[in-house]
Amino acid sequence: MSNEIQKSSTAISPINQMKELVNNGALNKMFKDALKENSGAFLSSLIDLYNSDTNLQKCKAKDVIMEALKAATLKLPINKQLGFAYIVPYKDVPQFQLGYKGYIQLAMRTGQYQNLNAGIIYEGMEIKNNYLAGTIEIHGDKQSDNEIGYFAYFKLINGFEKCLYMSKEDITKHAQKFSKTYSFKGSS
Repeated sequence: MSNEIQKSSTAISPINQMKELVNNGALNKMFKDALKENSGAFLSSLIDLYNSDTNLQKCKAKDVIMEALKAATLKLPINKQLGFAYIVPYKDVPQFQLGYKGYIQLAMRTGQYQNLNAGIIYEGMEIKNNYLAGTIEIHGDKQSDNEIGYFAYFKLINGFEKCLYMSKEDITKHAQKFSKTYSFKGSS
């Protein structure tokens, strides 16, 4: 057998590399330290995530695990459907990203928020800005599933409050300017 044939027959698949690393004692301990009794479930979800995402499999398994550890230390799940935290591949380099639900979760843990909300404005709904107070009012009812904008609002227990509204066009412009992958047709 040539060296190349030997290497390919003994090469470990990305998924098996991930499983081996997850079972590594030192890495396992780092997750146990962060998550206590929930570390097993988190590591299982990490294997499921890696197994189901071919773009993530192009990243080194150890790098994915280190990004997952960031989510674990914040006690946020990495299940894509939950929206708390993500591991996103950028040109074969994984990157931890907080989802909006993760931001909400971390904010609520501070105990400083009385109210915290974000949502979608649909066709038929109207926004009225109070520029002096820095607030908005939402009037009207949803007439279709056509999204025209998005809002965010919070009020602290000390009474300070802030809101933000952005139209769908404003969000698109923001994404074009700041998102690494908004116009990228590759693997991310």
